[in-house]
Amino acid sequence: MIGPERWDTPYMFDGLFDKPRSHHKMSHNQTTMIDDLLKVDRFHMEQYVYLIQRMMNIQDADGATLLDNTLFTFGSGLGDGSTHQYNDLPIIVAGGGNRTTRGMHFHMSEGTPLANLWLTQAQMMGVPIDTFADSTDVIRGYVNG
Repeated sequence: MIGPERWDTPYMFDGLFDKPRSHHKMSHNQTTMIDDLLKVDRFHMEQYVYLIQRMMNIQDADGATLLDNTLFTFGSGLGDGSTHQYNDLPIIVAGGGNRTTRGMHFHMSEGTPLANLWLTQAQMMGVPIDTFADSTDVIRGYVNG
């Protein structure tokens, strides 16, 4: 599930295809390869859900679940792979216990850097920083308290 999005390296995607496929090539040929691209996207989401469910059922040393003590972020560095645009990035965050606002959808204004999420999460974990990469602010309303 983790890999450089910019590389054109073919992957096997175990159980999906009979030979290695390039995710990059699929993302640039959405009209002819949409079914394959959807298979890969579905596979990644299924793995994310599987890991969330496992983490919900593992008790951590403090008595909370492993998921409660984790910020588990899944997403993409591109909003549209075929055009390389960086707006409307699909990002999902699970976990965080009662420290995060749950069940929320945040639609950030155009031009908001993804680094704002990384800054917010770093501060939630106690990292004493005021900026991260090209961040401009923390995400208001994401953190409880």
